[in-house]
Amino acid sequence: MIKVNKFGPAFGLPDASPFVMKVETYLRLTDQKYETVLADVRKAPRKQLPFVDVDGKVIPDSTEIIDHLEGARVEKLDALLDAKQKAVGLAFKSMLEEHLYFGILFMRWATDDGWTVFEPTLREMLGKLGVPSLMRGMISKSARKQVTARVHTQGLGRKPRTQVVAACTRIVDALADQLGDGPYFWGDKPTTYDATVYAFARGVLCPAFDNELRKHAATKKNLAQYADRLTEKFWKD
Repeated sequence: MIKVNKFGPAFGLPDASPFVMKVETYLRLTDQKYETVLADVRKAPRKQLPFVDVDGKVIPDSTEIIDHLEGARVEKLDALLDAKQKAVGLAFKSMLEEHLYFGILFMRWATDDGWTVFEPTLREMLGKLGVPSLMRGMISKSARKQVTARVHTQGLGRKPRTQVVAACTRIVDALADQLGDGPYFWGDKPTTYDATVYAFARGVLCPAFDNELRKHAATKKNLAQYADRLTEKFWKD
């Protein structure tokens, strides 16, 4: 049995975190049954979500999770990819997870308009974990401080908003160009890279955060169609 420990659905997305969405999407791409558990990130291994419990073995980190589960499968999702395709896929995966991710954090946590949307949902999630109502505001404020500090340490948070958006729009443009009109990231069949691409496409297109980055991403029709197509195929349950 696979148990995915996650934050929980939010903003019309399967989870507040693209990394949780990545793992769940991979499981759906490979038709693996799993359960979900709402978890407290403060008590998680490495203080990060998701982590999974696979028959009693706890695995943290979304990439480690997928590597472990994919390693147990006979038919590998990436079997038909050549070395160059895997290299390009890895480059895009890294660009989304190590750069666009921090742009999404910046727009949700560090800006006042983003935080106005994010904070009520964060308080609601804390309530589902059993946190008393009087403590939710204090914990939310502390969490915001920690996340914005992470974005600042990474470097993107040191820039003005216009430069953050500009950097992220270049990534969105590159992703849309790479996607083309194929049903999946690498053509007619899904690969492990689709788990990451889908998660971040949904995240950046999330209409709850109606900022300039989302509006730009929405102009990339093939990106929006890709997200809609995979949602319809793998997330209609």
